[in-house]
Parts: sequence; C-alpha cells; structure tokens
Amino acid sequence: MMETDPLIQKRPRHTNVADIDTASLNSSGYENSSSFVSSAVSGSQESLASVVSEMENISDDLGVLQAKVFIEDALKYRSIHHKVDEKTLKLYRVYYSQPVQWFLYFIIFTIHILAFFEFPSSITTTWTSDLRNPGRRVEVMCGLMQTVDLICILCLLADVMIKCYLIGAKRMLRSKWIIAYIFIISISLIDWFITIGSSCNETIRYRRILRPFFLLQNSTLMKKTVNCLRRTVPEVASVLLMLAIHLYFFTLLGMLLFPKPVMSKNDVISANITNLSLDTYTANQNTFQKNQEGSKHFNTLGDSFMSLLVLLTTANNPDVTMPAYSVNRFYALFFIVFLIIGLYCLMNMLTAIIFTQFKGIFTNSMQSSLFRKRVGIRAAFEVLRKRSRVFRNKSSLNTFSQGVSVEVLKHVIKDCKLDSMAKKVLISKPPIIWVQNSCLAAIQFVVSHRFFLYFGNLVAIINVICITIELGQNYEYISTTKDSNLGVMNIVFIVYYVLEQSVKLWALGIRLYMWDRGNVFDGLITIALFTAECVSLAIFGFPFIGSKRSISNAVITLWDAVRIVNILIMVRLLRIITQIKTMNLVIVTLFDLVRNLQAFAGILVVRSLNIVYIDHRAFAGILVVIFYSFAILGIELFQGKIKYSTNSTMTSNCSDGNCCGTYEQLEYWANNFDDFAAALVVLWDVMVVNNWMVFLDAFSRHTGTKWSQLYFISWWLLSVVISLHVFTALIIENFTMRWDKHQEARDQIDTQSTSLNPLTVHDMFRSSLKEPAENEILLELRNHQHLQLHT
Repeated sequence: MMETDPLIQKRPRHTNVADIDTASLNSSGYENSSSFVSSAVSGSQESLASVVSEMENISDDLGVLQAKVFIEDALKYRSIHHKVDEKTLKLYRVYYSQPVQWFLYFIIFTIHILAFFEFPSSITTTWTSDLRNPGRRVEVMCGLMQTVDLICILCLLADVMIKCYLIGAKRMLRSKWIIAYIFIISISLIDWFITIGSSCNETIRYRRILRPFFLLQNSTLMKKTVNCLRRTVPEVASVLLMLAIHLYFFTLLGMLLFPKPVMSKNDVISANITNLSLDTYTANQNTFQKNQEGSKHFNTLGDSFMSLLVLLTTANNPDVTMPAYSVNRFYALFFIVFLIIGLYCLMNMLTAIIFTQFKGIFTNSMQSSLFRKRVGIRAAFEVLRKRSRVFRNKSSLNTFSQGVSVEVLKHVIKDCKLDSMAKKVLISKPPIIWVQNSCLAAIQFVVSHRFFLYFGNLVAIINVICITIELGQNYEYISTTKDSNLGVMNIVFIVYYVLEQSVKLWALGIRLYMWDRGNVFDGLITIALFTAECVSLAIFGFPFIGSKRSISNAVITLWDAVRIVNILIMVRLLRIITQIKTMNLVIVTLFDLVRNLQAFAGILVVRSLNIVYIDHRAFAGILVVIFYSFAILGIELFQGKIKYSTNSTMTSNCSDGNCCGTYEQLEYWANNFDDFAAALVVLWDVMVVNNWMVFLDAFSRHTGTKWSQLYFISWWLLSVVISLHVFTALIIENFTMRWDKHQEARDQIDTQSTSLNPLTVHDMFRSSLKEPAENEILLELRNHQHLQLHT
C-alpha cells in the first residue's frame, strides 16, 4: 500500500479561534483570511511555557520570514513560486518595498515623459501648437535626453535581472512577459546606440513606441486586461464582420441610388462659349441638384465607404443626408435604415458581446488571482505549522498541537506589509470618550447623533439657496461693492461652520473625528472658508462697517474674493450627496470607477506600493498605452505634413463656401502631429468622433494618399469600438454590483456605511468566483520548486 503524502492528508479541524476581528476582515474583501486565522490558532491546551519558548528568536526564524512573505503575496495576489531561502526573501521584501516600487514607477514615468521633451519638443515659446503662430520650440540637448533615457533603460534592466533572480531560471523561461521584457530592453539599448551613433538624427526611433510595454508589465491586472482583450477580439470578430458587410452593402446601394452627376461634353463646351449654353447649363441644375448626394458623398467607392463609416458614428449626421433629403424625402429612409441596423442593432450587440465575453474571460482571470491568494495564505500556515512541529520536537515540552500559537500569528501579521485597507479593518472604530460632566455629556450626545449632521446639511442648503437668490437679483452689485447682503450672510454661515466643526472635534475626539472621511472633508473646507473670509475681511473690511477702502493695490480683487468664498460654500454642499442613499449609490459607483480606472491613468499616476490599488488602474492604463503608442506612430507618419500658408489655395477657395467644413475653413490649425502633446489632443478629438471626418479628409489631402485614413480607422476601432465598450461593460458591472449590495442592505440600519465600502475589481467579480478545493491548494504547494513542507 502506497504511503500517503503527509502534506495532502486532511488535517483535523481546530475548535479554538484567536481573539481577532475576523468579521471586519470579511467586510473588506479579506473574507477568507479568517480561515487562515482559524486554522492557524493552537489549541487551548498549549501551555504558557511553550508559547514563551517558541517566541524566543522568532525574528531570526526562516519559517516566520517565509510566512510573512507568503501573506504579503496573498494580499497582493502574487504568485508564491519564487525562491524561499533567507537571503532571497530579504531581497524580495526589499524589492517589493514601498520606496523601491516608488522609484521603479518614477523611472517608468520619467521614460514616458521624455516624449514631451524629445524632438519634436512639445514646449514652445507661445505654448500652442497652432501652425499660424507656432513660436520657437525649446529643444533639450540631445546628450542630456539620451543620458536620462539610458539611465532609465539601465534601471529597467536591473529590474528585470532582479525579477529573474527572485523567481529562478526555470520560472523565468516559462514567463512570456519576462522574456518580452528582456527583448524590449535589448531593442531599446540597440536603438539607443543607433541614436548616439547618428547624433540624434536617426529617421525612426523604435524604442519610443515600445515604451508603453514597461507600463504594462509592471501591473499584474493590466497584463490580465491585455490578455482578456486579446481573447475578446476573436469572439467579436463575427459581429465586426457583419458590420463590415453592412457597410459594404449600403456603400454599393448608395452609389446606385445616388449616382455621380456627369455633364455631357457639349454642355461643358457650350457653358464656356455662349450665354445660350449657360441657360442650357442652368436648366440642367435640377438634375445636378438631384444627384448632388453622389458628387459630395458617393463620388467613389472609397468616398462612399468613408461617408457611411463616419455616419455610423453620427459625426456627419444630418449633413450627409441633406442633399438627397432636399430632393426627395423618401431618400431619408436609406440613411434611417442604415443607422437602425448599424448603430442601434449591431453596435449595441457588439457592446453586449464584449461585455459577456470580457466578463467571462476576466472572471477566469480573477479566479486565478483568488487561487494564488488562497495558496499564499495556506503556504503561510503550513510553514508556521512546520516550524511549530520542529520546535516542539526539539524542545523538552510535552505539549502537542497541530496549529500555531496566537502570539506567533500576531507577530507575523504585525510585521507584514499590509495595505491601508487591510490595516483599517484590523483596527476597531475608536469609541467616544464621554466626559464626566452631565451637561457636557449631553452636548456630546447631541453632536454625535445623526440628526446633528442632518441639521448641518440643512444649514448648508439654506446657505446655497441664499447665494442663489442674491446672485439672481444683485449679481452686478455684488461684484462691485463689499456692502452686500451676501457678504453678511457668508460671515454668519462661516461662523456657524467653524463652531460646528470645533464642537464636533471636541465631542468625538481627534481619532473618531478623523475616522470619518466626511468629517475630514467638512473640516478642510471649513478651514479653507475661514481662511478665505479672513483674508477678504482684512483686505476689504466688514460689510456696511467703515468707509470704503482703497483696493487698487490689493492682491486679489473683490470679485475674486467673493467667488472663492462662495465656490467653497457650494463645494461643501456636496457632502449632502453621500447622505441620500440613491444618490450615494451613484456617487460611490463613480468613485469605484475612478479607483478601478485610474487607470485607464495607469501607474503613471504614482501612488503607494499596493497591488490592490495599482492593479485596479489597469483599464485606464490600457488607454494610456494605446494613446502613447498611437501618438508616437502619428508623429512618425504625419509630422510636418500639414503646413500653414496665407496663400494656400485651399484657404482662399473657402471664401466662396465651396469647402465649408474643411480643416482649413474650421481653422483646426492647432490639431496636428507636429509634437507629442498635439498628437494626444488629436487622438482625443478623434476618439470623441465629433467632426473626425475633418481629420480624415485633411490628412489624406496633405499626405496625398487615402491610405492615411487607415491610421484613424484603426484608432477608432481600438479606442472606441473595443476599449470604450469594455469601459461601458465595467460601468454596468460596477453599478450592478453596487445596486445588488444596496438592495441586500436596504433593510439594515447601517445601510449607508455598508454602501460606502469601496469595491475593487476583485470584489466586483467575487460573487462569480468559486473557492479552490483544498486538495488543489495542497497540490500546488507540493509542486513548489523551492518549498519543502515534509517533515
């Protein structure tokens, strides 16, 4: 009979649990951390002598160090498949420490920001990209820029070398992202030497377009998002194909319905010779007007396709329909049917398919993250349990336990580098310290009651209503004199706000006051209000008191002071939104989107090392990557193609209205690809799709080829059709999750506090995930290359 691996044997359940607030862990997304806590606690029969002996030299114990790293890996959804010897683990913790990661993100930020200063520089003396007044570009020395670039590349090279050392050669060769990381750095170094060899005069700088990869590979969830997008695109190919067929069919149908007008040769000759032939030409205008749709929008196969493609985004509606609709109202049916099928059916179907496919693929990815988290927690327990068994075998104590002492567990958790969310749920809410005096205690009770908050909100509403009335009736008078009713009312209300926050700070205590972010928000706004009002009174004096002061040398004008104070008062009113449950649901959903899409700012927005926060910027990070790459590509393709000239024939012809709506007539001269900042704005304008046909026409004319339109079509497909549809899917999923939680909690007393708990991306998909089986977790631990748990 084969011997069963002790690691896969099912361990007996423990009955005693440490006195740790596991309920709070559950409420914040660390719900299964309680299973670790429960299983990691020793039985009540363990003697005090055993605990004291086991705690000796615990800081130098390898098992404790491994447990700390595994818990940190679990909370940050990292894989535990790395080296676990003492030297490597210490380097591992240093590498993932906050200062090192901040430095790494600073390097990534720096190497990306170089695009604004490299040739062509985005810094101009006129601070504009308008071709009519470009100013002089501030060019940074080539040697300085290349030195900074080389330092960043070498730092990233050191980063990948450390990663390879930490995970080992075998894991490194199995990681496609690590191999791609090494490849991109190698290409960047080669391209850098080419730049130096050509004295910064090389034609194309390939490494610039590869830089966004550094942004991707340093975020676990961004890599997941890329993989999900890659797998989603083939699934929506059928709808995209159907959309292409739809465009193709209506392109041919439009060319047949609206043929291009053709003048006979005799008409053209006669139009140039006699007045009689001019009359003949005029007589044929009805025919030309009838076919004007064909000449303007269906002139060629390419023009027809592009006209309908732009119509699909509604950017040229109803302009594209008016020539035909002016002739016969039934022609409108062609465009109506086209939009019903293409815009309202196929595009919305595309949204549904992307949402379904992306959610399914992303759920599988989140399942892998959950599995890594459970493996990390279990690995921490197993190494601590192994340590306890080894200690008891070597000691003379006759105690027996299959768990881990509470003191060891507390020491491990205390020294772990937990994120702020985890630390907050481990700390209980500070209580109110009641004073002994009965009268003062009564005041504390009143201030701490929720009705005191409601009264403060009512005062804020009355304040804003008063501002509205005064601005509506005495707007011009307020901006010219200090003696106004609005000034008096502001003083009264600000005095109340100061007293309110002072009493609340005294009644609740500094710890409980700071615990609620709403109090912090009110306190900061009140301080800003008090400061602004004091400055205003010091400069201009009290309303209706004293003579009018000379304000010619004042730092700010009277109107500026009035605006600052009243804007702050209106900002303070925003606090009420969180008190209205239905509005709070929408606001919290928006805040969740900001957290999960900061994305869509990526790790270029540097924050503390916290994978739970950083990785949730993945969606925004994807947009940053797309914007950056297409902007660099656009500079390489279209830099200097559009040139402004006062003698431009295209500009002069616009005077007769024949080229209304063109790039030149609309004066879009600031929209170009002559530098990185300008390129980003052009891409944003095209992504919004309003008037994007102007850019299609302008760059095809100035480059002399219609193929330039492929660049803008590719950008539209990637940014609008794919990425923004994923953004819509995220909004739907986020709001649905919030709504479900709100519906479940609406009968509870503390509904508001429940809905205020922030949702992470992992929380959004948590209800769809399944807990990994214990045998799967133990098998994963057994297959760990560097971890030996057998005793």
